[in-house]
Amino acid sequence: MEFEDEYVDVIEEEEPAEDDVKLAEVYRLAIRLIRLLDSVKSQELKEGASLMLIREILGDDPVLMGLASKMIQDLSYGLVEDENYVS
Repeated sequence: MEFEDEYVDVIEEEEPAEDDVKLAEVYRLAIRLIRLLDSVKSQELKEGASLMLIREILGDDPVLMGLASKMIQDLSYGLVEDENYVS
């Protein structure tokens, strides 16, 4: 937790950037996290870490929860493969 608190402090101290720069950084970090998760050998640890990340990202935002639920539903039913399907 100490590392996490220090990291949050560093992020909060940064100068405000344009939204597109922020989004690019979020995307870069997300890709890095996914690669790190893929390198974990224990399936249980992968699942636990994935759920923790999802919970952190969603927080208490009902819109994000709805979007995540819909995306998971679409993925589980294979609807994203249909080019005519609109979520």
